[in-house]
This record gives sequence, structure tokens and C-alpha cells, in this order.
Amino acid sequence: MAYVAVISLARTLEELVQQKPHWVSGDDETTKMLDTFRVSLKNFQDFLENTSKRRQHCGEIEELDREIRTAVEEVEDVIELKIYKTMKREALSKTLRTLVEKIEALKRGVMGCRFGKNKVLRKTMEEEALHKTLSPLVEKIDVLERNVMGSSFGKNEVQGYVDPTNDQLQVEASSSRRVAILNPENIVVGLEDDLMEIKRRLIETSSNREIVPILGMGGIGKTTLARKAFDDLEVRHHFDIHVWVTVSQQYRIRDLLLDIHSRISADPIKQGTNSDQLMDKIYKVLKCRRYLLVMDDIWSCDNIWDIVSRTFPEDENSSRIILTSRINEVAMHADPNCTPYKMHLLNFHESWKLIHDKVFGVHQHVCPPELEKIGKQVAQNCQGLPLALLVVAGHLSKIDRTRKSWEDVSKSVSNILVNESDICLGVLAMSYNYLPYHLRPCFLYIGVFPEDREINIMNLINLWISEGFLVNKGHKSLEAVGRDCLNDLVSRNLVMVRSRKWDGECKTFGVHDLVRDLIIRVANDEKFLQVSRIQVATNPSANKFHVRRYSYSSRIYDDDDLRESSSSNTRTLHFFYGLNNDSLLGRFKLLRVLAILDCTFHYFPLVIKKLVHLRYLHIFNCHEDIHSSVSELYNLQTLIFGQYSGLSVEIWKMKLLRHVEIKGISDFCVPSSKEGSSFKLQNLEHLSYLKISCCTEKLFSDIPNLKTLKIYGAKGDITSELNSLSCLNKLETLKIACNRRYYERPPQSKFALPTSLKRLTLESTYLPWEDMANIVMLPNLQVLKIKDNGFDGDVWRLNDEMIFNQLKFLLIYETNLKQWKAGSVNFPELQCLVLKECRSLKTIPQDIGEIYTLESIELHNCSTSAEKSVKNIQKEQKSMGNDCLTVLINSRR
Repeated sequence: MAYVAVISLARTLEELVQQKPHWVSGDDETTKMLDTFRVSLKNFQDFLENTSKRRQHCGEIEELDREIRTAVEEVEDVIELKIYKTMKREALSKTLRTLVEKIEALKRGVMGCRFGKNKVLRKTMEEEALHKTLSPLVEKIDVLERNVMGSSFGKNEVQGYVDPTNDQLQVEASSSRRVAILNPENIVVGLEDDLMEIKRRLIETSSNREIVPILGMGGIGKTTLARKAFDDLEVRHHFDIHVWVTVSQQYRIRDLLLDIHSRISADPIKQGTNSDQLMDKIYKVLKCRRYLLVMDDIWSCDNIWDIVSRTFPEDENSSRIILTSRINEVAMHADPNCTPYKMHLLNFHESWKLIHDKVFGVHQHVCPPELEKIGKQVAQNCQGLPLALLVVAGHLSKIDRTRKSWEDVSKSVSNILVNESDICLGVLAMSYNYLPYHLRPCFLYIGVFPEDREINIMNLINLWISEGFLVNKGHKSLEAVGRDCLNDLVSRNLVMVRSRKWDGECKTFGVHDLVRDLIIRVANDEKFLQVSRIQVATNPSANKFHVRRYSYSSRIYDDDDLRESSSSNTRTLHFFYGLNNDSLLGRFKLLRVLAILDCTFHYFPLVIKKLVHLRYLHIFNCHEDIHSSVSELYNLQTLIFGQYSGLSVEIWKMKLLRHVEIKGISDFCVPSSKEGSSFKLQNLEHLSYLKISCCTEKLFSDIPNLKTLKIYGAKGDITSELNSLSCLNKLETLKIACNRRYYERPPQSKFALPTSLKRLTLESTYLPWEDMANIVMLPNLQVLKIKDNGFDGDVWRLNDEMIFNQLKFLLIYETNLKQWKAGSVNFPELQCLVLKECRSLKTIPQDIGEIYTLESIELHNCSTSAEKSVKNIQKEQKSMGNDCLTVLINSRR
């Protein structure tokens, strides 16, 4: 985890350069030391990124990693502790100056003179103390940097680590082989439909040579499915030549070619035959023959596929190549136009059948009734992963078939899987070990969340940013970099998407319990994160290494857990089930992330104001408004508050605020005009939920870079407030939600929204449909959601001049609309139309089906006549040769 320490310190130093505190800008010696650190950090980062390309780390790299981490964390602790003490002293000085100003002029002048002399003397002493502390660290870092740059793992050699043609590389045993030993009887459950689909793609499709990728997480059954297809008699008879090779994480191209050649030809290979000659021999044997090649357990898409694709001829004779991989990108690299076959977790019935057949045999015995219910609970606890099911089934087959024995297993499935770490976690750990360095902390951080938690992607990205895990890349925002990281983890089948946005973008995700067990195990071993009291108990030496992140994701903890933690170095605290004693938080001087959920404070915890390094603060519930002293958290970037609260004028001092999420901002004080632009919140990009009455042009002009805004409040005449939004020329997402309890339809009016808007949600606003003329003018609008009578009236009529030029997604949810008159010309780019609870709407405009880009129409609990009209639209489109339109109808009738 040296990489995390390096990028974290680099960010701290970058912030120091931007803020220019007096103890840096006024001290040449300190500035010189910090510059030295920055150069060393760049070299460390390059070294670590290059070594991450190595397939298998040796002891020397691991030792350098530990040394870099220890030294860099020590430097960061010294610098951040200096910042903490400086901020604390400046706060005290500010209080003293206020008191001094109350004394008469003469006495104040005298005391001011003495104070000034003492201040100069104290500054000199502090500088000397800082130099004394930093000097040996500069020397230590310098020595370490020389060791790194002079090691046998310099940049040029490290680049060679990924060369699969290097004859010195050793082939690692395949992870799929580890899973195969669990299933000697070759029991296959839940693969019947999968096998039929793979066989269809192998036999029935086009004459072109095609790629059939099988993708999924480790232990899900990719190799088993490929083997079943490979051994199927119908498939065997269809192809002239059958070749199976296992690639794995480490391979040599020459070894793979030799393996392939030995399976298709009896001709001996002469000593000294190179890879190009081998490829030529294989090509000649396969020429004009229909072949089936299985490449099992592929991890990379470097040059292996480029070489193999040249070796296997394309004769338009229906040859096929099956690839199995955990990484989606492998399939895309092999053939961007192919459709990968993605393996799914087994359902409950399939899971129980797999355990049953493994324990009792397919036909030999039947599970006793007294064990069946317990066995099904065991199956459910495995969450559908065949690897986990087979391991637990193997355990059940060895113990007594008694109710007590099986109940013990039901209560300890997770422990059984962890204890079988060589099989279970060992298989999944290969996916972790293959992660590049920049993804490892992002992946391990998922462990802070409780088991089975559905995780919001934007919340996680904000946490990654606050932790300093993300690095700017070109013109990309940190949010975009974070989304790329999450998508990469999804592509590697390490996390599972739980919900998506209309365009397929991930909204929430989760991880399999076995993957979470891996995360907690690795995070604990790496001293990256400790989860709950259990983890502290299992690794008592961790505190000596200064673990920096703690997550109390169970209710089993007491105040001793906090007292035992290394508070002087802790950067992260997550409390998911409350906090017993908030006064203990003052001990964590260098804290960056604090999240307190499922806990109600009667008063705002003022101890938080001491935590000047906080970048992320989440308080679930508090009976008091956010205290003005929170403005002393000058590093704060994300503020989440689960109750209604006003925001005092002091909030404008928090220049780094990026994300403010409050259940309801009842009052947002704006600094007076005489204070000028110094109080603008230039970095604020997300603000929710702001009361409608707070929406003024003055407020929005002082947060000019806002991208996401959510507004709430009573309806009234909201159109005047809407006009105040027009100055937000970077706003992309806007949601307005009014109180639905009070019906008050505003008069028709003309208002202007920011032309930059891409996503708009109107909920219970009761605008007349005529006001849609103001929205249709938005040139960049892609998503429009109308919820709970966002628009009110019986008829929505669009003439030919009213064109939503960029609209791709339209949702109308719960409306009294009866007639909708529109044509394809009004929505030229529409891809998805969703109608929910539109019981009064009689029909869907017939011309909607003629929209060239339309992919799907969904109706949920709408009128029978509306459903019929949609079916007619689909029928008409099919008669015209358009089979691409998908229709989904759900009804509670």
C-alpha cells in the first residue's frame, strides 16, 4: 500500500503549495525540503506504477514497498500535525486579538508590541523545531530514493515484466484448475440453458470465424461451461479439430504455441524453432479445416490475441474460438463486435440442488426432511456462487448428517469459506493481485461498508476523492476518474451492479460476501483497514503499524475500540450503527473522513470543529442546525447532513466545498455585497436540497460552477425562482420537488432555465402543460422526468415546432393526463419512454413508434387502452421490419 501513501502525501504537498501558509512561504529551508519530497514522490510513484505491471512480486519489491510506505507516512504525519497545531494556535490567536481590541488604545499598543516580539521569537523556535524533525526524514527519503532507482527493478527492466515472450517467465497454475478439483463427479447444475446457448453459437450461426467469450467472476463456472461445450458429442462431431489451452496470468507465447501444436500434429518440433515458425506450422495444419479452440483463463489483452489471431486461419468454414476470462475488456479486444456470454449466479433452487447432488449424489440418496430446511438456508448463504456452494457442500459431506451439525454449518458459512482460503479466497485473490496499483485501494475501501449493503456509486467516489485515492488525468474531473475506476472493477467482475440508470450507467452496486471476505482479509493483512472489533482482535499487532482506517460496521463495539486505535495516525472513521461517545473524536487530530450513521445527536457535536483535516463529514441525524463553527474545517470537501438545517454565512469561508447534501436547507445566508468575490464557493458542484425561497440570483452568482442542484419546498409561484437559475451556466442536473400535500397550480408563465441542463426532474410542481414550451427550448436536455403531477392538466399537445432535439429518456410518473398529442418529429433522438401510474392516459401517440432511435417503451400500471396502443405500435413496427423495439408492460390488474 505504498502507492496510497505516496499519492496521499503528494496531494498534501500540492495543497500546501496552493494555500501557502506562512510557515512554508516564509521559510526557504522548509520550502526546499518540501520540494525535495515532491521530486522523490514522483520517482516513487513511477516506480510503483511500473512494478504493478509485474506478474508476481519478488521479495525485494515487497521490501521496498514497505520501506516507502513507512517513510512517506512518517513525513505526512509530521506535516499534517504541524498544520493541525498551526490552525489550533491561529484560532487561539484570533480569540486573543478580539479581546485585546477591547482594551484602550495605549495599553493595546504596548501589548501589541510585546506580542509581536514574542511572535517573532516563537516563529523562529518553531521553524528550528520543524527543521530538526524534517531533516532526518529528508535524508531517509533520499537514501530510499537512491535504493529504488538503483535497484534491479529500474524502469527499463520493469517494463519487461509484461513481456509474454520472455523465456524466463514461469507459467502459473490456473485458477480454474483449483476450482475443478472441487468437482470430481463433474456435477453441473444451472448450466443447462447456458450450455444450449453456447452450443447454438458454436454450431448454428454464421460461417465466419467467430469468438465466443464466456465472462464472469472467479468461481462462477466459466471453465466448467466451456468444458461441457467442448466435450459435447454434437459439438465434437461438428468440428474437425479440437484444441484446449489454459493461459492463466503468466504465460509464454512459445509454450502456448508448443501446446497447441502438440494437440493438432504428431510432427516433432526441432530444437531452436522460434515462435514465428511455430505459428506458421499451426496455420498450415489448420488451413481449410473447421476447428474449435478454447483459450481458458485469459487475463490480459496485450499481444496474446494479436499473435493467436494470426495463427488461426479465417476460411469462412464456421471455425470457433471460445475465450474464458474474468475481465470484460479481453472480449472487447478480441472482437469489439462480439456479444460476450456473461455467467450468472445460481438462483436459490439451483444452489440447493448443487449442494444436494454433491452431498447425497445425483440419484443415490435424498436429503432427510429434517435437514432440508437447514440445507436450503446454507445454500442461500452462499449467494449463488458455485465455488462457495461446492466448498460448503464438500464440508457437509464430511460431517455427521445430524440436525445439530448442519445448524452449526448454517451459522458459520462465512468462516468455513475463509478457512478454505487456499481454495476460495485463493481463487478470488488472483483477481485482486492482477489489479493495477491505482485500483487496489479503491477496491479494498469497499470493505468499510457493512455486509450486503447496496452502495451508491457517487457516495463512494466522494469518499475516494476525500481519501486521496484518485489522481487527475488530463482534463477529466475527479468524479469522471472515479467512475472509470468503478467501471473497471465492474469489468473485472469484482463488483456486481445492483441498479443502473436508463443509459446503463452504474447507479448502485454490491459485492458477493466471499469477495467482501477477501477484501477484509487483504485490507487487514496490508494494514489498510480494520473492520469492527472482530478484526482488531484477530490482528493485535496492527495498531503498532498505525492502521489509518477503521470501520465499525456492526453493533459490536465499545469505547475501548476507539481508545485502542492509533488515534494519532487515524485518517478514517466510519460508524454505521451509532457512536457511543462523541467526545472521543477529539483524539483523532489528523482525521480526514468521518461518517456517523444511525445515530441521533441532540446537539451538534462541537468537538468536530477540532478536526481541521476533515475532507468528508456525514452526520445522519441531529436535532440542531449545522453549527457555524463547522466553517473552521477549511479542508472540508463533502458535507452530508441527514436533517433539515440552515447554513450560516460562515459556510462561505469553506473554499474547498465540492458536495453539500442536506435533507433540507431551510436557510442559506448570503454574504453582503461589500464583501465582494472573496466569498464565492468556486469549487461547489453539488447542492441538495435547497428550499425554493432561498433561490436567488445573488446566491447562484456566488456558486457559479454548480453542476447538480436539487430544490424542495411549497409550490406557490415557483416560476420566479426558476428564473433565478438562468445564471448557472454550468448546471447539468436539476431536480425540483414540491410538497405534494398542497395542490396549488401556478399560472402559466414564461421562465428560463440554464441552457446547459442535461437532466431535469419535476416532482409535484403542478405546472401547466403549456409551460413545457420553456423546457423544449433547452438545447442539451437528454433526460426529462415528470413525477407526481410535475405537470398538471388533461391534454399535452405538441406542435411540429416543439422539438426536443437531444432528449433520449422521458419518464412520466403519476399524472392526470388524458390525451397526449405528439409525433415522431417532436422526439427525434428518443431512446427510452417510460410511463408509470398513468391510469387516465387513453393512448400513446401512434407516431412515437416511428422514431428511428427508439429502443424501448415501458408501461407500469397504466390504462388498458394505453397498453393496447403500445402493443399496436410494436405490431406495426414489426410489420415494417423493425424488430428492435422492446415493449415491457407491468400491471397489477
